Amino acid sequence: MSLTAPLRALLLAAGAGYLPEQASTVAAGVDQVFFFLFWLSAFFLALIVGLSAWFVVRYRRTAARPAPEASPDHSTGLELFWSTIPLLLVIGVFVASTQVYLAMISAPGGPPAHQVKVVARKWSWSFEYQGGRKDRDLHLVAGQPVELTLASVDVIHSLYVPQFRLKQDAVPGRYTKMILTPSKAGSWPIVCTEYCGTNHSQMNAVAVVHPDQADYDAWARAGAAAAGELSLVDLGKKVFLDQCSACHEVEPEDPKKEKGIGPTLHGLWGREETLNGGARVKVDENYLRESIVKPGAKIVAGYEDLMSPFALEERELLGVIAYIQSLGAGAREAHERDEHEQQKERKE
Repeated sequence: MSLTAPLRALLLAAGAGYLPEQASTVAAGVDQVFFFLFWLSAFFLALIVGLSAWFVVRYRRTAARPAPEASPDHSTGLELFWSTIPLLLVIGVFVASTQVYLAMISAPGGPPAHQVKVVARKWSWSFEYQGGRKDRDLHLVAGQPVELTLASVDVIHSLYVPQFRLKQDAVPGRYTKMILTPSKAGSWPIVCTEYCGTNHSQMNAVAVVHPDQADYDAWARAGAAAAGELSLVDLGKKVFLDQCSACHEVEPEDPKKEKGIGPTLHGLWGREETLNGGARVKVDENYLRESIVKPGAKIVAGYEDLMSPFALEERELLGVIAYIQSLGAGAREAHERDEHEQQKERKE
């Protein structure tokens, strides 16, 4: 049961001008649920206050009625009525809000077009884009979905864009994600909504939504990565060669060769790994981060717990993960091509 079009229009008209401008594909849905709850609560508040006042007047003690009137002590019909109506309202709110939540956590029409790494610290935001561009502001393209991967180097922060109606915490020691699709070009304020210390109120940035891809590309070209600063993938490759290559390879495992100390990173990103004990885990940002800073937490089946923890800065961790992700992308494409060729051969 979702909100009907006339009801949605009525709710939004009743709250016009009350909330910030809508600038994402989920903003209208969030506002609809908010105003539905607001006016539903306002209706019952007025009803309860009105009935209470009427009861005070109607059943007050008078000379003609010095004692309470007789009343029934049970009414099955009344109890069913006041149980069924709230149940139906709660179900309606649950369905409508669940639809909005599902729209928040998935990108329409396939995987997000852009990937942005976000690092929060006292008291600033840092956004790093594919291709190596870094900026203190978030740059997006209207109509194109984007996936933000958030990390914090100190305490909990929370990225909130009021016009998007979206908020996501950045938590130390793990990665969180936000998927969004901006719907309107413009510049919208970013604030931190998790108290993080003295200058919490000054931890601001701007979400700049470009009208089209060409405008975004022009911005990206105008400020290519700062001179002398490596992109995330290049930084990750450097860290890998310096500290990881002695035990891990980036080439496919060769059954004719002796198995290495650690598993190969070729095609690792996005697949499921079997651990000692039989459990399975998907290789994503949080798994890779844990494998670097707490390597003994999850051991791949067939290997021993020999790796020591690495003390890397947050950007270095993101770089290693981006490098492994870049290896995985090519491996997946090759795997899909092989499967396609095998299917063709079977059909022939």
